[in-house]
Amino acid sequence: MKVKIKTNNWEILNYETTWACAFDFKTSEDITFKPNDFKLVETGVVIKVPKGYVLQTQPRSSTFKKYKLIQTNSVGIIDQDYCWNNDTIKFPFLYLWKEELFIPKWTRIWQWMFTKIEKVDFEIVEDMWNTNRWGFWTTWE
Repeated sequence: MKVKIKTNNWEILNYETTWACAFDFKTSEDITFKPNDFKLVETGVVIKVPKGYVLQTQPRSSTFKKYKLIQTNSVGIIDQDYCWNNDTIKFPFLYLWKEELFIPKWTRIWQWMFTKIEKVDFEIVEDMWNTNRWGFWTTWE
């Protein structure tokens, strides 16, 4: 699948292994967080998401452990129509630690993944087949 991308630096995007389903995104500049700082970290990248796909952005599994950073929207959703010249992708991070944090350029702190989507047709119903649920996390058995 070919994907159009506008970036000033190809080195920030990389599938780290042959079997990786998400590609890591490296910081394109040094970033400093003060305690309890919230920042929209600019990537400078615009991606034309192919028809039938969504681009999901999320922190790497080690991001909080290593850097005490939380992506505030949990998972970012980049739709197919967010691809104008100035529609750069930004990461909303909250830093949850007591000391200042310095993240050098080229650090891998988030990842991106293309996911196939399918639009659904909703059917409005009066009742669902199972009306007697015994509580959260239970099954119909």
